[in-house]
Amino acid sequence: MFGIVEKLKFFKRNYIVWYSLLLIVVVVGVILFGNYYSLSKFEYNTDRLLQSKAILAEDIFNVLVSDNDFSDQSSLNGKISEILKNDSEIKKIEILLSNNNKDGYKIVASSDKHNVGKEMDNDLLRMAFGNDVGIAFLNNDSNGKRYWEVVKVIKNNGKRIGLISFQMSLEEHDNFIKKSTREVYIVLAILMFLVLLIIANHVRFFKYALKATKLEEVDKMKDDFISMASHELKSPLTAIRGYIEILKDSLTTKGKNIKNDNVQVLENMESSASRLEELVSDLLDVSRLQQNRMPINLSKVDLDNVIEGIIKELMISAKNKGLDLIYVKPKNIVEVLADAGRVKQILINLLSNAIKYTPKGKVEITLREDAKNIFVTVADTGLGISAKNLKKLFSKFYRVKTDKTVNISGTGLGLWISREIARKMKGDLTVESIEGVGSHFTLKLKKYKK
Repeated sequence: MFGIVEKLKFFKRNYIVWYSLLLIVVVVGVILFGNYYSLSKFEYNTDRLLQSKAILAEDIFNVLVSDNDFSDQSSLNGKISEILKNDSEIKKIEILLSNNNKDGYKIVASSDKHNVGKEMDNDLLRMAFGNDVGIAFLNNDSNGKRYWEVVKVIKNNGKRIGLISFQMSLEEHDNFIKKSTREVYIVLAILMFLVLLIIANHVRFFKYALKATKLEEVDKMKDDFISMASHELKSPLTAIRGYIEILKDSLTTKGKNIKNDNVQVLENMESSASRLEELVSDLLDVSRLQQNRMPINLSKVDLDNVIEGIIKELMISAKNKGLDLIYVKPKNIVEVLADAGRVKQILINLLSNAIKYTPKGKVEITLREDAKNIFVTVADTGLGISAKNLKKLFSKFYRVKTDKTVNISGTGLGLWISREIARKMKGDLTVESIEGVGSHFTLKLKKYKK
């Protein structure tokens, strides 16, 4: 009972399910109506066709009997037998002659020998006698089988002398209609079964859709929480770093005897605070990017000046590791359409990574261009990345984990953030790498057109 109530609540909350069910019912109804209408029209048209066929056949009979001596009953009966033999649809034939100067008609030949000699008179016969086209109407026999009753006048030298009447059976036609109808309903039954399966799948699908909606809501709540938490954490982190600086200054004041252990503790605290601040900053950028709230202001940017400034900032880090930090300056002024702050953020991330993951050798920055783009490549002679890890390199929180990288700090967000920012500036960020040889990260930016 509880399961049924829950399902009813599910349908009540999700009106789109009702819409889908209604749509399925309408589709099935249209198919049913279409088949019914088609069969009805088919039956109507075939009835009309058989009516025309009956009148046409009667015309043939009229030709056959027009030159006969109607007093020769054996000849007429022979003709009737021959016609019945050649056409299985014709069940009964009678030839009636008008009683001279009397009302009524006398049967002079018939497929039923017991009727020969009988006299008949009714409105139908009189109507047919005065009609050159002939009369055809539907009728049923005692077993409920349908047939066309056709009556037409017989003329001899332009004079009306009698009538020819015959019955054309619709049994074969009706059997065909019944068979077609039965086949159609079998197909429809199969269709209904398939529709029920579709409905069952739709119910499951909407459950999945509901779960997906809830997951989206949870994901949004998570993004909102990360954004809020990141903002809230930045202030105390700034304060902590400030207190660390004050403490360092007070301990290094002239005349103070500072133990090396104390200095190391402060340095560890500062390093931890820096890493935490980096994580908070990255989380804040992720939240902004996912919610499309990161400001990107595209304008003319002198790429050479931006790179020169970054080189000055990171030169000490490179020298401390014994690395050569090389910038191959372009011959011409290089201007791109981008956000200067975001370009600097991307290149600092790429160069910092290159320095961190390069034990020895060099880190080199080169530029090249094509008709529309400028390509900034940061190449290193570092650890390199395997083909397996390259596939996941730009995923959020993904870091290459090997024995050589285990002690290298990082959030696993920098490359994802950098590529997303590049794409928002209508550029891209790609990588080529060989494990043990080094990596080439290439930032593509649009040229500035004057």
